[in-house]
Amino acid sequence: MVTRRAVITGLGILAPNGNGKDEYWDALIHGRSGIRKIVSFDPSPFSTQIAGEVKNFDPCDYFDPKLVKRSGRFTHFGVATAKMAVADSGINLNRENRDRFGVCFGSTIGAENDIYEGQHKKFLDSGPKAVSRFTAPEFTPHVTTGYICSELNIAGPNSTLCSGCSTGLDVVNWGYNMVKQGTVDVAIVGSADAPIFPFAMATFCALGILSKRNEEPEVASRPYDKDRDGMVLSEGGAAIVIEELNHAVNRGADIYAEIISYASASDGQDVVRVDANGLGLVTALEQALNSGKIRKEEIDYICAHGNAIPSYDVSETNAFKSFFGEHAYKIPISSIKSMTGQAYAAGGSFQVVATSLIIKNGIISPTINLDVPDSLCDLDYVPHHARYFNMDTALINSHSVGGTHAVLVLRKYL
Repeated sequence: MVTRRAVITGLGILAPNGNGKDEYWDALIHGRSGIRKIVSFDPSPFSTQIAGEVKNFDPCDYFDPKLVKRSGRFTHFGVATAKMAVADSGINLNRENRDRFGVCFGSTIGAENDIYEGQHKKFLDSGPKAVSRFTAPEFTPHVTTGYICSELNIAGPNSTLCSGCSTGLDVVNWGYNMVKQGTVDVAIVGSADAPIFPFAMATFCALGILSKRNEEPEVASRPYDKDRDGMVLSEGGAAIVIEELNHAVNRGADIYAEIISYASASDGQDVVRVDANGLGLVTALEQALNSGKIRKEEIDYICAHGNAIPSYDVSETNAFKSFFGEHAYKIPISSIKSMTGQAYAAGGSFQVVATSLIIKNGIISPTINLDVPDSLCDLDYVPHHARYFNMDTALINSHSVGGTHAVLVLRKYL
């Protein structure tokens, strides 16, 4: 049997530092942060008052205002970025068999804020008759997948994943397997989250993992830096079109990268604290490279999780050293979260979009705000400035609360 190959042909994104792939890419290579003082609610009672909010976005530009009104912000991100990605891919859906298309979108929080909490307040204030009949479907994580299918008239397999910050890599694996196995020719995958609202902010502040640099929001997210004091919460969404290689080539598609392999593993210890030696990440790295028949020395670049939580950055660094040995010091590694913050389910998809563009353009985005590296984070984390670097193979890693590690390997299509 001939092995089917899967390639990335379309990208869509709404991130704190850029809407659409071109604006996002320009922000990444010029080191522009999207972190600002929170404007969607009054943050003054909170110990952390900054976040990465998506700016200048009108969901009515992407679907019916009536549907916008009844649906949640994470759904708006999902539908908009899916349509962006399809448009970017150049696929003419009217000429395609839509039974051969699949959709998989993910979210961690869903519409907890704008749908569930809003309707719950109406219920408490005015009783059950005050609750909208659309509440039940609209706050579930799967509703975004449903909207994407209905908006694009996709009739093939569809699913929803919820695996925290690893979701964005997991949905790519879903699409990769669907294409590789011959179930679909095209998969539209992605993830979105909208966690910037008062109750969510209160929970993260209580956990003690957020940066408190309220007067310096743009320099608050400082992965691997000696003076980092926690992550910055953010929001957004991103979508990726994954296509069977011959299907893409036959229609003259522009290919960003080829998907080579994926793996997932768990620390198997604690749902919050990360293993200091990064053992779960080491396992995922080993499995991903074995699956793709890739030598360690073939990895040219790593788009790291790098969320600026001190223990996480050290654990990640230890895992890279343990697995790659001396080669770890030769690999340029950078964290886009220094510019985007931590967008939970959307974060992995942000990384996939970034890495696809990095491979395509031969430029590595920097880790900004890395002024004085932590002595325990002594690898090449590409501080401050983008770097021209022609590469063949790139690796993405993401970590999720619960101890989950996901690793995805992409390669330049030749």
